[in-house]
Amino acid sequence: MAFLRPLNRQRAQILMEQEGLDGIVLIQPESIIYGTGARPGGAAGWRRAGAVFVIVPADSREPLTAIVGDFYAEEFRTASGIDDIITFPVWVDLIDISKVPNGQLTERLSAARPPEQVHQRPANFDRRQTFALLAGTLARRGLSTARLGTEHAFLPVADQACFNESCPNVRWSDASKLVSRLRMIKSIAEIERLKLAGQSAEAGTAAAIAHIRPGCTADELLSVFRTASAQCAAELGYNGPVLANGGITIGPGATGKGRPAERGDVIRLDLGCVVDGYTSDCARTAVLGWPSADQQAIYGALRNAFEAGLERLRPGVPLREVHATAMKTMHAQGFDMYCRGHFGHGLGASVFVEEWPFIAADETTEIEPGMVLAYELPWYIRGLGAFMLEDQFTVGARSVDAGWTLSRELAICD
Repeated sequence: MAFLRPLNRQRAQILMEQEGLDGIVLIQPESIIYGTGARPGGAAGWRRAGAVFVIVPADSREPLTAIVGDFYAEEFRTASGIDDIITFPVWVDLIDISKVPNGQLTERLSAARPPEQVHQRPANFDRRQTFALLAGTLARRGLSTARLGTEHAFLPVADQACFNESCPNVRWSDASKLVSRLRMIKSIAEIERLKLAGQSAEAGTAAAIAHIRPGCTADELLSVFRTASAQCAAELGYNGPVLANGGITIGPGATGKGRPAERGDVIRLDLGCVVDGYTSDCARTAVLGWPSADQQAIYGALRNAFEAGLERLRPGVPLREVHATAMKTMHAQGFDMYCRGHFGHGLGASVFVEEWPFIAADETTEIEPGMVLAYELPWYIRGLGAFMLEDQFTVGARSVDAGWTLSRELAICD
């Protein structure tokens, strides 16, 4: 699998120039991975500002600077290729005796770190220290009075004041949308991961559908999905963990897991896989036994609207046009009570499956090559069941490629 370092510095420079920024400071763990190709370390798990910083100057010729915990520094340097790395102590202690001459263990440990160099470590990390390092680093890079953006959409309220207090002369602004626009276009390596995640999920979903029978539960089907999707990923050459994502709903309740399956039940399988942090998202609908006229009518309308919207899912088309087309098609089929806030979203390495941009009524963002989108038409009708059709699409120069080959017909399980 290709080395992952997705940040496009030239695109970043163009977007920052448009926003009048001299640089951005990445603080969200997912954005750190995106910007550097390196894991931010365990301190980032608290999801607090100050656990890691990556300074990205607007000028794409200028190098990146990272401020990371000392325990993770060497791995971060190797994975990112960043030379300018500033470290701070975290709670984990590390002593390097690899180059100390042989002798008694205590002698080697003392030679590596004399007692006078022993300092108390923080419980996790000291934000006062890390923000002071940020201020000093910005000064060294000539950015102490610059126009800089950071990720306000991630920034905890408890940490917001730290930026102004530590860097009072910096003109801070919200770069959340800018970072989202950068992450919206996937690199080849990111697309590889999303395709693998999609292929694995397709195999798992097909296995789960084949397992549907009276008495089966959502948990049972999800277990089948996990096993089959992991096996598929391994057969495709991926040796890392594959995590199941999504949910299964059985029966007329339309939400939650539902009951053990009975004949006539609608079964929604909204499933994906997480591969190396990247999440796929697709869905199919099945019926145990022959579908009723009502079930066929609902799914048929959704399928028609899905295909109509898919005709507009092309490079250069604003996402709102896809939403409008699908909605109008549902209404034209007599279902004018149908209402849905969005018909899909971006895919990537978010903690949550749904990344910006959304296929929504007010989304003016145009579809661009390199985007990976989940396009979906669901309808939850209590008393009838949960219906859903969703595919993952990779946008090319002139068209889009579906992530699944699994039939979009209503699956009939007998």
